[in-house]
Amino acid sequence: MSIFLQATIEIDGAGYQRFVQTMAEWVPIIETSGWKLHAAYMHRTGRLNTVIDIWELEDMAHMDRGFQHLMAHPRFGEFKRVLDETVKRETLVVLQKFSYAS
Repeated sequence: MSIFLQATIEIDGAGYQRFVQTMAEWVPIIETSGWKLHAAYMHRTGRLNTVIDIWELEDMAHMDRGFQHLMAHPRFGEFKRVLDETVKRETLVVLQKFSYAS
């Protein structure tokens, strides 16, 4: 059974473009490890400059395998540097889908 990873990311508004460009490159790389991005949202109200990503993973161990895959990528240092400069706070939550949801 799949699990889901919710990443809630507060970004620096001034770094918005750099964050989006980096994530556009990062997503296909992490998806080659088997992660699947189901949704990527940006708050329009509430806490602005907040991004919500929902990823589907095989199991808890798959989360670590995906991170290891990303860290082994030759451009990881570059990606990490941009995210360090643009992300103010990140919260990762593992979710399990309820049976009554379609």
